[in-house]
Amino acid sequence: MKRFPLVFLTAISLSNPWALGISNASAPTLPARHQSLLDSHCKGCHGPEKQKGNFRVDDLPLAITSIESAERWQKVLNQLNSGEMPPEDKKQPPKAQKADLLDDLANLMVAARRNLADQKGAITMRRLNRREYKNTLRELLGVEINVNELPSDTGTGAFDTVGANLFMSGNQFEQYQALGREALAEAFERGANAGVEKRIRIEAEETFKAVTKSIYGLRESAERAEQWVKAVEAAAARPENAAVVAKLRKESKDDATFRRSWKLIAGAPAPEEFGFQTVENNADKANRALTYKQNIGDGLYQRPYHDYYLSLPHLDTGAYLTIGGGPNLTNDNLTHFVNPGWPPGEYILRVRIGATPDAPRERRFLEFGIHPRNGRVMRTYEITGTIESPQILEIPVTLTRKHTSRDDRTLFIREKGTGDHFTQTRAVVAKGRTENGFGPKVSLWVDWMEVERKTTAGQPLPSALAALAIPLDDQAPEIRTPELREAFRRFTLEAFRGTPPLESYLDRLVALYHTRRKAGDKHNAALKETLSVVLASPKFLYLAEPTADDTRRPVTDAELAARLSYFLWSAPPDATLRALAAKGELQKPEVLAAQMERLLADPRSETFVRAFLYQWLGLDRLDFFEINRALFPRFDDSTKLAARNEIYETFRYLLQSNSSLRDLLQSNYAVLNNVLAMYYGIDGVQGDAFRKVMLPPNSPRGGLLGMAAINLMGGNGEVTSPVNRGAWVLRKLLDDAPPPAPANVPQIARLAGKVLTTRERLLAHQEDPQCTSCHRKIDPIGFGLENFDAAGQWRTTDSYQLVNDKGQPDPKTKKTWTIDPSSAFYKGPAFSDFFAMRNHIAARTDAFTRGFSKALIEYALGRSCGFSDEPLLDTMVQRAAGKNFAIREVFHALVASPEFHTK
Repeated sequence: MKRFPLVFLTAISLSNPWALGISNASAPTLPARHQSLLDSHCKGCHGPEKQKGNFRVDDLPLAITSIESAERWQKVLNQLNSGEMPPEDKKQPPKAQKADLLDDLANLMVAARRNLADQKGAITMRRLNRREYKNTLRELLGVEINVNELPSDTGTGAFDTVGANLFMSGNQFEQYQALGREALAEAFERGANAGVEKRIRIEAEETFKAVTKSIYGLRESAERAEQWVKAVEAAAARPENAAVVAKLRKESKDDATFRRSWKLIAGAPAPEEFGFQTVENNADKANRALTYKQNIGDGLYQRPYHDYYLSLPHLDTGAYLTIGGGPNLTNDNLTHFVNPGWPPGEYILRVRIGATPDAPRERRFLEFGIHPRNGRVMRTYEITGTIESPQILEIPVTLTRKHTSRDDRTLFIREKGTGDHFTQTRAVVAKGRTENGFGPKVSLWVDWMEVERKTTAGQPLPSALAALAIPLDDQAPEIRTPELREAFRRFTLEAFRGTPPLESYLDRLVALYHTRRKAGDKHNAALKETLSVVLASPKFLYLAEPTADDTRRPVTDAELAARLSYFLWSAPPDATLRALAAKGELQKPEVLAAQMERLLADPRSETFVRAFLYQWLGLDRLDFFEINRALFPRFDDSTKLAARNEIYETFRYLLQSNSSLRDLLQSNYAVLNNVLAMYYGIDGVQGDAFRKVMLPPNSPRGGLLGMAAINLMGGNGEVTSPVNRGAWVLRKLLDDAPPPAPANVPQIARLAGKVLTTRERLLAHQEDPQCTSCHRKIDPIGFGLENFDAAGQWRTTDSYQLVNDKGQPDPKTKKTWTIDPSSAFYKGPAFSDFFAMRNHIAARTDAFTRGFSKALIEYALGRSCGFSDEPLLDTMVQRAAGKNFAIREVFHALVASPEFHTK
């Protein structure tokens, strides 16, 4: 039930010159059966004889053909949703009839917005979005630049390729030039250091020497503290100190506080006499030292665990990774700081590592990342080596000019799940102490870590640098102006994606270079400043397809090449595409089809997979909230990373194998790695790479509905939300999106303080017509997914309990129930469980393919998919259906369509 602001329709007309009206034949129309309800409950106050609020409903056309009629119907919807109309003192319509009217009217407004915003196939000139800009610099210069400082391209609900949302301001041109300078500086520095090799190795046992020294220091300090305590207690026991001691004991909350007043006790020695010499209160220092021997204090564990650790074998040749070892056992993770003097480039981190003999499989995983204190997990590896026969991991790392501090040049490794969240760490430590008195046993042993910088000498230069073909260093002889001009021509031709620069433009570049030289810049600096202008120019930043007037025209071969490459690579066309375009070959259907296949097979299509899926499926919600680690300790950062990648890897598998789109709805396989297979309880999956895994019978996995990440998004990290899940399925899988809920719908006060099942609470919510109109369609699907908990694990029971006035769970109110996933689709078939519901959804592959095709059109063409695209949608669905919904058929139909070839 969407409540659109009244200004939205006016905004459409300003941004879209075609949105001035639509024909009656294609206009969204309210079913005539609702006219009687409007006549009997609204016409009396808003009819020909009386117009309260200067508003009439009797002359409202059932078909919405203009912005004016849409605005008037929106007012009706708003009033009905708010409950203000009909007024409380007037006769109310039957709940079922009101719910039906709200349902149809809300969907009518969604359809009206879509039709009135239809661009009739016109594609707006647009700039490169952040992803495309970054990838274009990478292809030209061979560098990776952080573009997060640029304004976001998303947030409007549309894809980040839609031209109407890609605005540009004067400040952005300055940002682009600054980023261009940084990219050129990075590229020039990489080129100058292409042959530089660096290597450093750190032996794990060497790092542990400092830890050993610290441990023995703690022991020695504790012994000195004990001696001081005994001396203070002896002085306190003297008869002449009885009165003052009694007073101090009464005023002190504990023994440590009592000892802070040692100066008042005659004959008590100073802590300094026992070696506690600092600028702080030395009694406090002695008290803290004492806690080590007593095994108390702010550490998760201390003396007993250190005793255990020092008793382990192989400490003379390596070190063990620990979990929450307290403030003095520092090898919870091993780190390696890469010298900031080492140049940017591609590095390899090598780790020689093995697992202990009794380590369970779930503890034989290693995480890698940058910045151990707050860095994210970048990769996870299963350790199959042993201490006797370790394995060597090779982990690629890219370091740029921006990586200059100890934080962003510190590489770390740690045991999986040990550094994600303190609640997980405390739970593991507590469990270990309960089992053995000291804490979790070690599982991973490290021999050494090594960092090596790889040389790139002899490798082909990136296209723009190769085109420049002049010396970049300041020691080069002075470059003659004609040679410089030709270098700028070649560079600009690459940057402008094959469009030749104007001679006057080259004149200005040459003039700028010489101006910078006269101002004192050396060759390298003047060159970077000049080329940064090219990288901030409109012909570089915009995907322009100019026309002399508003007449539609076919795209040129060069424009077609750019459309295809930015669609599937988010990057400029490569030499092959440009050569085919230059020869006039790319427009041939068989050539274009072959090139599309080539681009999809190329690793650069990974950018399309991630960008398209992230936006189409709304995967940004994965980062909206933090999972409750106490409730779901197994869902650590490595598992979350694997769950996210399952979506991408499954889609990539479909693309590479040209499998059926139906497999995204239901399949007898899943695309998993070892981390996710272990989380799902699927045996026999070895190795860190994702691969196709056949599922056991009756597995709930296979297809989007069985993925942990999808189910995680349908909740808040603690409990599930059948409403969120059901609405997501309708929007993304069934092409039947419910309108968003209206604003200001009140909560049901009578449910407050009641312990109800999820189903009972939602069914009670449906008693209000404003809610029924949407929830009767959404909730049944959400019920069918209730066997997945908030972290995507399969379950058969659920529970709920109230919280007390202190915000703590009240165990007296806890209610546990067996999950009932049965329900029925609104005006559709009933189902008994998740598997039956999934079967019904999978049977609607046509609807799913249509929704997928709509998203693909918007992403590929940079405009919304409108009413005028219905024939194209029919073609895409029919072509796919003719070949068992093979996924590439949808792409072929789109790329071969007139819409893809027309400006």
